Amino acid sequence: MKGIGCSKFKRLSSEALDRDLTPREDAYVQRHRQTCPPCRDLQAQSSLAMNFLRSATMEVDVNPMFDERIIRKLRVQTTRESLRYWSPAVAGAFIAGLAVVAALQMITRSADLPHVRLGGEARRVTISKSNPALDLGLNSHLGR
Repeated sequence: MKGIGCSKFKRLSSEALDRDLTPREDAYVQRHRQTCPPCRDLQAQSSLAMNFLRSATMEVDVNPMFDERIIRKLRVQTTRESLRYWSPAVAGAFIAGLAVVAALQMITRSADLPHVRLGGEARRVTISKSNPALDLGLNSHLGR
């Protein structure tokens, strides 16, 4: 039957693989191992498995440029996901949209302007004296 301290022993045994235990934690592990046969067997099996894994590893000669390429790809991906990367495209799309709106405004307003025929005969523009609101100051330029 497992005792109350078995879970703490398992946790500390696992942590001992990743870091150095404090003297107090190490003393607890040693004391518990001596008094609890199931935990002693578990630690022996764990040590055997870890030794097997260590001996089974192969030495792989990795190209030093491999790490640099992975880091560069990670930086490119991070940059592409950022707003700084896309802000010029968004600004360009906004400006293009404004240009389209301005062009549409000019097209719709051109229907309101008088049409000028090119290559036709010259005609004299006469201003009606009956409506002074239409006098645009052309009389002074026409010599009247």
